[in-house]
Amino acid sequence: MMNAFIEYFRGRLLALGIVLLGLGGFAAFDQYNKRTNYTPVQARLSKVEELCYMEKRERRTTSTSDVIACDLAQYAVANHPKWQGFTIKSQIRLEYAYVSPVDGRTHSGKRTIDYWPGGKKLSRGDLFPIRASKTDPDKTREA
Repeated sequence: MMNAFIEYFRGRLLALGIVLLGLGGFAAFDQYNKRTNYTPVQARLSKVEELCYMEKRERRTTSTSDVIACDLAQYAVANHPKWQGFTIKSQIRLEYAYVSPVDGRTHSGKRTIDYWPGGKKLSRGDLFPIRASKTDPDKTREA
């Protein structure tokens, strides 16, 4: 009886180890790819748009609204019966211009983030760190 119990948990532990090894390998490859194929550059923000959506979780169900202006979302949660009990989540859309290390020309990109980096609001004209591809002038990723 005890032997079967040990074998059962040994199999579970082996499966968990394989999954953790896979996740660790993926994270290591992602960091390698980021450092090898991308170079850090400063992008200048051309548009910063803070939008919000409303979300409510009940047991296993999550209900969300469309993305709308934050002041409208706050008003709806406070005053409209359909949206009471919802929490407001923010979504920040950034548009930026950067000089590609591939061709030395200015390119543009877009990124959506869930929170202000470092807790500091960004505005048009600010510099924003990104990583630009060393081979494709239009390809970027987070810093």
